[in-house]
Amino acid sequence: MSAPRSAAARCAAAGTACLVMFTGAGAARADDNGIADKSAPAIADAARKAMSGVTSMRMVATVKDSSGTTSLDLRFDERGNCVGSVAPPGKSGKADIVKRGKDVWMKLDEDILRAQVPGDAAEDAIALINGRYLHGTTGSPLLRDFAEFCDLGFFKKEFSSKPVNEQLDKGARTTVDGRPAITVSSRHEGETGTFQVSTEDEPYLLRIQGTDQPGEQLEATFSAFDEPVVAKPPAPADSVDLSQLQ
Repeated sequence: MSAPRSAAARCAAAGTACLVMFTGAGAARADDNGIADKSAPAIADAARKAMSGVTSMRMVATVKDSSGTTSLDLRFDERGNCVGSVAPPGKSGKADIVKRGKDVWMKLDEDILRAQVPGDAAEDAIALINGRYLHGTTGSPLLRDFAEFCDLGFFKKEFSSKPVNEQLDKGARTTVDGRPAITVSSRHEGETGTFQVSTEDEPYLLRIQGTDQPGEQLEATFSAFDEPVVAKPPAPADSVDLSQLQ
């Protein structure tokens, strides 16, 4: 997968989140936050407010489109720290990412390097990198697109936005990775989706599933809210500066 496509997948994930986002009643149990007794719009508003206030989280997502499936597993915070991995469509390898502020370290496996670098130059790049991380900044054309996955502020903005003319329906109670939740379905300009909101502690969004008009499908789960993100850079000997590849 090319770097621009990586950025497109990231935007697709966030965009679909925006589509479905703020796209069983009964007495609340003692450990409930009471959100399940609210109307669908009230649940959506509470989830938006809760998500707009998170300082960090983990996102595990898959995006399916005509090019295949992109998989993401990222932890990021509002200070610019991020760690995780991105696996592009076509089983063409995996990229491990560490980001601290504007500094980015990215380890591309050989399959991705061959996809990124044309012809025989790929083997030269593989030999030079020798399993190490590439080090640069968010201003680097190569690292910038991958690093955009790690922007918590972008996702928070999308999560807290409210689509116009959105139709919402409350569904049943469920669980997401063992956490109790309430389901809400969303319809907006031909796009459909469901999301599950935690019914204990803060009403955080725990899972989204959606399909947009071109047929792109997203599934994402969220956890580790407000937990520290340890973005430890690799040792200098384990990284190579991008300038050496130019």
